[in-house]
Amino acid sequence: MTNARRGARLTAQNLQNLKDLGFRFVLIKGYTPDWRADSISLNHFILAPVKHLPEDPAEKEIYEPIDSEILLDWASPNSEVIAFIQTEGYVR
Repeated sequence: MTNARRGARLTAQNLQNLKDLGFRFVLIKGYTPDWRADSISLNHFILAPVKHLPEDPAEKEIYEPIDSEILLDWASPNSEVIAFIQTEGYVR
């Protein structure tokens, strides 16, 4: 499932594009296949690009470096994880 208004399917090329734009991390958010964020499916994620991690402890969530092996695994064509990169309203 894809929703062009909200995200682009995670690929290695998309991760590289984010890195080229200066993003260093992604905020990992769960979602359901109908894009509700109120419950989480363990293999459906939205990744919000972030340039800097927040310093305020109240803003700490689950972040992953752009070049992590986990994200590269999720971006592989054989991955069972369904992840989208948030394309509007970047976090930072």
